[in-house]
Amino acid sequence: MRRLALAALLAATLAGSAPAQDASGPVPIDVSAVQIERFGAATPVGARYGSLTFLGGLKLISSDPDFGGLSGLRLDADGEGLTTISDRGNWFRGELVYAEGRLAGVIGMKRMATPGRDGRPLPGRRGFDTEGLEIEGRTAWVTTERVNWLTRYALGPDGFPVGAGQAIALPKTAPGIARNGGYESLARSRDGGLILIAQSSKSEDAFPAFVVGGKKPFAFSLARSDDFRPTDLTRLPGGGFVLLERRYQPPFSLSVRMKRIAEKDIAPGAVVDGPVLMEASLAQGIDNFEGIAAHRGADGRTVLTVISDDNFHPLQRTLLMQFALGE
Repeated sequence: MRRLALAALLAATLAGSAPAQDASGPVPIDVSAVQIERFGAATPVGARYGSLTFLGGLKLISSDPDFGGLSGLRLDADGEGLTTISDRGNWFRGELVYAEGRLAGVIGMKRMATPGRDGRPLPGRRGFDTEGLEIEGRTAWVTTERVNWLTRYALGPDGFPVGAGQAIALPKTAPGIARNGGYESLARSRDGGLILIAQSSKSEDAFPAFVVGGKKPFAFSLARSDDFRPTDLTRLPGGGFVLLERRYQPPFSLSVRMKRIAEKDIAPGAVVDGPVLMEASLAQGIDNFEGIAAHRGADGRTVLTVISDDNFHPLQRTLLMQFALGE
């Protein structure tokens, strides 16, 4: 029954739900967590899955009606401070709690409506479908699906946006992207540019992508295979990237996979691809994973964290899972 409902929901294009109410500043919300002990029946915490090691996870639950629909994700360098955005235009900030090296809970979660380019709260207005997130210091960048916006925000000491968002013009070479198929994947490049990858494409072989800012904007492509579509991108502490992808095949099949992307391969006109680190399906207990972040763990390993978009549907879940990358 749950799989049938999930399939019907995904078939409706993961388009989001009714907009949230406006909020003038960060407000505390309750978020409880249930620990996830296994990644499918055969993979307990500490076991290998593909090229990764499963480190555990959480199912996040909140009575706040605006908690959910989470897509963009970034963690602080220590892996404790969490920032995520919702496709209802909300911004969330909290702290992850660890016990014996694995996720144990979330504390101090707050919610705020993301400001629009005019400073007014985004929810319910043009540009509210925020998806991709990148943060560097006191600056954040956000992509908005549907209208294909890229917006820069100044962040306050609490990690929330301060003032109106500033529009960043996309290059003239950026192709038109279909509704609900925009630039969800966003990450900072080595030279200070921003890498964006679209979810939809007229080509059967590649997804359009480009780099803005940095030394010189340019276009490239992401190789397309096995019906997977990109949902997020994160820069690794040691360089390079990990790409998160999702595949939905009606009526009951949902899969996710991660690929490692070399930074040297991202160049004008290039078609970029990389090795698969892991691929998982509903058999592993996944949900609609749309956000990924990377940080250096206390033991020196690179930790990948993924979060799921529950589409505000009672039969989907907000999951937060972590994996260690074999360097």
